[in-house]
Amino acid sequence: MNDKNRIIELVNTIKRTGTDKVLEYLDASSYFTRGCYSHHTGEGGLARHSLEVYDSMCHHAGGLSPESIVVAALFHDLGKTRPSDGRGHGQRSLDILEECGLPLTDDERKAIAYHCGKAPAGRLLVVPSLICCKLLRLLIRYDMVSTGRWKAGCR
Repeated sequence: MNDKNRIIELVNTIKRTGTDKVLEYLDASSYFTRGCYSHHTGEGGLARHSLEVYDSMCHHAGGLSPESIVVAALFHDLGKTRPSDGRGHGQRSLDILEECGLPLTDDERKAIAYHCGKAPAGRLLVVPSLICCKLLRLLIRYDMVSTGRWKAGCR
């Protein structure tokens, strides 16, 4: 199964409103075709990276809902499909998911927004729940360590 079909299959496991709109967005945007900045730079790199994060999270995600793993792993870099607007791509990812009407848990929202390990300027990053903490830790670990960017900052 190719990356696109696998992602579509995983997204279809999400039983929430807005999933159909997310799939439409993924197909209409550069999600399946663009590369990532310093890793997986070739065509389809963003989708490949997202699947690698998903696979890594699945191995260490005891206690996390399968839906939350799919949402956090596959959509954490969705904002890279839009031009920078001065905010991080995590925030742009949330905008896209909101526009699609996909409801997120607070834990998923915070994990996607702060997966680069950075809080908004001048603010302390407060993680309110153990589930959010685990999602966030796994995203940071497998997004950055697996791509060799740990401590290099997130782009």
